[in-house]
Amino acid sequence: MRFRQRSKSGKMSEKGDYEDIRPKRGRWCNTQFEGQWYEVEKTFYMMEMTASCTSFNFTLSPDGTSYKVHIGTKNRITGNPNIFSGTATLVSKSKSVLNYQAESRLPGLFSRMIPTTGLYHIMYSDYHNYTILWSCTSFGLFHTDIIWVLGRERDLTAISRAELYNLLYELNINPDRLILTKHEKCEEFF
Repeated sequence: MRFRQRSKSGKMSEKGDYEDIRPKRGRWCNTQFEGQWYEVEKTFYMMEMTASCTSFNFTLSPDGTSYKVHIGTKNRITGNPNIFSGTATLVSKSKSVLNYQAESRLPGLFSRMIPTTGLYHIMYSDYHNYTILWSCTSFGLFHTDIIWVLGRERDLTAISRAELYNLLYELNINPDRLILTKHEKCEEFF
């Protein structure tokens, strides 16, 4: 989380103003995005400090308006696996913005405040190698944005990583903020 000051434009940047981060994608395809993805890199997020071996499984609903999402992680301290589930509803069929709601036994008001709940923008996906997810939340003076790089494999080739970093610069996202995900002794969750 960063302490930043808003500009008149309402965007944030590394200098303290909202950044003009815009998705770069062709036509969005729900069915091609479906399936298994692995976290390759991400920005620092306190809630995921002990997580490793993170993987996602997106299953498209029959009507094509949402995904059932299963997220598997391994605790780096205990070695225990954790599996979380939720629903990611497409904000629009033509846009790659997902409104994720974690499954919870909490009442609706409280379950909407679970840290992983919110809007996720799929900034880019080639559907076969990697996807860039971005989420941004503001709490008055406090702002946090999180970036995930997901891959169909647990790591990217050198060529794919170079393409990805160039693309991140085009999207006004600094790849120096990314941290490689730990993939030691990982097992398949799904």
